[in-house]
Amino acid sequence: MRSTLCFAVATLLATPTFAASLPPRSAWQATSSSQQVPALAPAHAIDGDETTRWGGSFSPGQWFQVDLGKVSRVGGVRIHWDSGFAASYSIQVSTDGKAFHPVYTVTDSPGGVEYLVFPAEDARYVRLAAPARTADWGVSVFEFEPMSADDVARVDGLADAADAAAIWSDGHPHGVAGNGGERVVSIHLPHPLDIAGIEVTWAGPRVGATLQTKDAKGQWGVVDSDPGSAGDTSYLAAPTPFLASDLRLVLAAGTGAPTIARLRFLGPPRVMTAMKRYQIAASRENAALFPSSLHMQQVYWTDVGVPAGLQKAIFDEYGDIEPFKGGPLVQAIWRDAEGKAVVADNVERTHALRDQWKPMPSVGWHPQAGLAVTAETIAIQDGAQPVILVRHRLVNQGTTRIDGKLFLAIRPMQVNPPWQNGGPSPIHTIATSRDSVQVNGRTLLVPLTLPDAFGAAPFGDHGSTEITTAIAAGKLPGIASATDAQGLAAGGLAYEAHLAPHEHRDIVVAFPLGAHPANSDGSLPEPPPLDRTRVTAGAFDALADAVSREWQARLGSVGLSLPDETLVNILRSQAAYMLVNQTGHAMQAGPRNYNRSFIRDGAATASILLRMGEVKTARDYLDWYASHAVHENGLVSPILNADGTVNKGFGSDIEYDSQGEFINLVADVARFGGGPESVRSYLPKVRAAMHFMQELRERTMVPGYMADQPAPQRFHGIIAPSISHEGYSSPTHSYWDDWWALKGWHDGAWLADQWGDKELAAYARTQYAALRESVGASIRATMAWKGVDTIPAAADLGDGDPTSISIALDPAGQMDVLPHDALVTTFNRYLADVRKREQPGELFAYTPYELRNVLTYVYLDRPADAAELLGTIVRDRRPPEWNMWAEVVHSRLRHPGYLGDMPHTWIGAEYARLLFGMLMREADDGLYLLPGAPPAWVEGNGLKVSKLPVAYGELNMAARREGGKLTVTLDKGIRPNTPVRVFWPGRTRPASVTIDGKPATTWDADSIRIDHPFHTLEAQI
Repeated sequence: MRSTLCFAVATLLATPTFAASLPPRSAWQATSSSQQVPALAPAHAIDGDETTRWGGSFSPGQWFQVDLGKVSRVGGVRIHWDSGFAASYSIQVSTDGKAFHPVYTVTDSPGGVEYLVFPAEDARYVRLAAPARTADWGVSVFEFEPMSADDVARVDGLADAADAAAIWSDGHPHGVAGNGGERVVSIHLPHPLDIAGIEVTWAGPRVGATLQTKDAKGQWGVVDSDPGSAGDTSYLAAPTPFLASDLRLVLAAGTGAPTIARLRFLGPPRVMTAMKRYQIAASRENAALFPSSLHMQQVYWTDVGVPAGLQKAIFDEYGDIEPFKGGPLVQAIWRDAEGKAVVADNVERTHALRDQWKPMPSVGWHPQAGLAVTAETIAIQDGAQPVILVRHRLVNQGTTRIDGKLFLAIRPMQVNPPWQNGGPSPIHTIATSRDSVQVNGRTLLVPLTLPDAFGAAPFGDHGSTEITTAIAAGKLPGIASATDAQGLAAGGLAYEAHLAPHEHRDIVVAFPLGAHPANSDGSLPEPPPLDRTRVTAGAFDALADAVSREWQARLGSVGLSLPDETLVNILRSQAAYMLVNQTGHAMQAGPRNYNRSFIRDGAATASILLRMGEVKTARDYLDWYASHAVHENGLVSPILNADGTVNKGFGSDIEYDSQGEFINLVADVARFGGGPESVRSYLPKVRAAMHFMQELRERTMVPGYMADQPAPQRFHGIIAPSISHEGYSSPTHSYWDDWWALKGWHDGAWLADQWGDKELAAYARTQYAALRESVGASIRATMAWKGVDTIPAAADLGDGDPTSISIALDPAGQMDVLPHDALVTTFNRYLADVRKREQPGELFAYTPYELRNVLTYVYLDRPADAAELLGTIVRDRRPPEWNMWAEVVHSRLRHPGYLGDMPHTWIGAEYARLLFGMLMREADDGLYLLPGAPPAWVEGNGLKVSKLPVAYGELNMAARREGGKLTVTLDKGIRPNTPVRVFWPGRTRPASVTIDGKPATTWDADSIRIDHPFHTLEAQI
């Protein structure tokens, strides 16, 4: 196995040279419409190094081109894509660099390594043009290599040989020569290619196909075959890459002339895997009954689990469940009395959470007229282990009897799809019975409702015995267990339903998760037996009610009421998801792609939980992280594994925002979770982190630092380069680190004051002032060097990233460091870009981290723009009733693009922070009230905030407008002598203002300042 893997990797990284008739590579020059950073310059895509790359800007219309040095005969291109590949693009050529015309166009690029062939053209310039941005990280290429016309594949055996080269690109039908018998399409490669095989797209009816390759001895051997006539594509690939010189496609004898729309080489990574076999089977017979992700359709899910559990399930929008990370998918399939089978993927669905916010999700669907099916899931604690319960409730809502069967299919795949680092969940052995389903020797599920039938099946040759065929026929295989060397075995449980009008039947299954961590291979140890006196099908409602009460006790009393209760429900859901996403004390941003804890998102999450009463949870996280990640020299490791070990992966020692985030978390625990004395023990670690931040700044102050760069003063005195900002894959002088360092110095000075350490407080303020001065000077120097009128995100590039710049305002509080006019211009342009997303057909991808930009408009005194942006992003919850976001939102709902993870609770923390920030702001000069509250929030019953921890005490506030009178009330909780500033939601100057019955004398169109807390403020507007 290891030698095969090494061969595959070596094959992928070996760079062939297709230059027999082209100028030497040394004569080539690469240019592009843009680049992200110097490390992603165009030259890296023609340097013959498969580990360096070009990366374009995060915007539409980017292109990359190679000037070969002179006009040459070009017949193809090899592209080795990075993860940021263009699904749609064209290859264009030109002899003069001015007039380009396309020679190859594709709308379904698979990425990876592509060998493109097209009819030979005279060209000096070869361009890759990606007119539509299809990924949030832009377009990126490791290698782009034009191919000489003498080196590209030659095809024989087509009915019309004149256009043979077009079969690789144009998509028009190409008949295969021959009359009725076996037919052969030969492919000769003058220059051998490292490939996995060939994909054939058929233009009409076809017959079985076999791909063969000739070995070094001249013998033909079979690469792969696709028997029969089902499907409009044949994916013919070997299990490992191979070097091909001669290939032939052998078509079985049959009536009619087969026609081919397109041939496409399969690059080395696209080998035939077990999961690919499964995906091919899913595209053929009974395709509609397979999970949508097998058809390359995006799927959305939420997580279900007990707070801080070692394992959590994910439950998708179709009611499918993956009970633990990497576990098999269990899917419900309904078959009616007439023999029609259907799954939730292909009908309308409804989604809900218990009480509109608790992490107890459900999916409703109607497989046939009059029949309602609701799948709902909960997580309970059964002794020492968490258990996931799923109930499928079938209700006859019609007036006639309904008969049919509900099947639960156990499939060898995850809910988490392949493009999300998920995909297969190998089932090598499966054993089914009325009492349990065993997968790979471990109990997967316990049917609390005993099935009427059960069965299992191997996959068979090309899926010949795959279980879906039996289910579609209304039965299960006659064997209870199966073995499959490919890991593609499957099983099923069947439940008969005979429902009179208004009758219902419940089908409940339990997934015991055990009390121990996963083994090194990802498998789970055998779980202890369930308490069958308590965990029963009939007890589902009682158990669910108990879970609901537990969530109500933890988060139901969050004291916030708004006219749009959806906004409050989203807040509560996010806090609940934060607790479910935890593994032990480790805060994690998601349930699948995040098996480690970043201080960056963990600190943000913990700070929100403090606001919502989860003081112990946040304090435990701080204690856990500090005990493992803060080193003697003050370096705070940015990533810990769930077991508390320092993560040694990429970025483990070159992310420099973590010191400021750690100090900020200590301060937040002091403010909202017990007072400064409760964290006094952290004084040495806080001091050490401060000294490390000073060291990071002094690295850029050595004589001659970056002297070889233009305007080197832009680097002086700011934090050393790192990769904390996720947009930069190589160390960069990102201002992101400076904003967090400033937050660390600010909060460190406050902590030192509270602890009575005057020397440390003075030191922190001195360093704070020095860094502020350096950052301000750097920003101005970078703008001048780059010639831009917007705020740059990094000194190296002078590039824009409004979402990282927003950190400067909140929580860092550094708005006055930024040139005001440039700040306004930056966010005017950003909002214009957001509004472009509303245009019909617009392609885009963005991350809901942009929620933090809402508060920037609040700071700019533009509450209407803040409310608009909030509404825009809130609409992109998927599905909306589950109150959550993926880390990446794509404009196309079903585009199979990387979405990060979901529910993503760093994004949830940003949402909570903006919601609180629109209601109040803890400024250094006092407490601001309603700074971003739009007029709609004070209409009707108005808004209420109770028992909200703030830096000045506890906020208990109500605000309501009746007619022309705005009334704001404050109950006790804010410390005496705290200055208060109240903003008018409509930014209209009141005609009169009274405070506790006494007329006020001074206010303006924005707000009124009061030197101490009040009880009742009334403004006539």
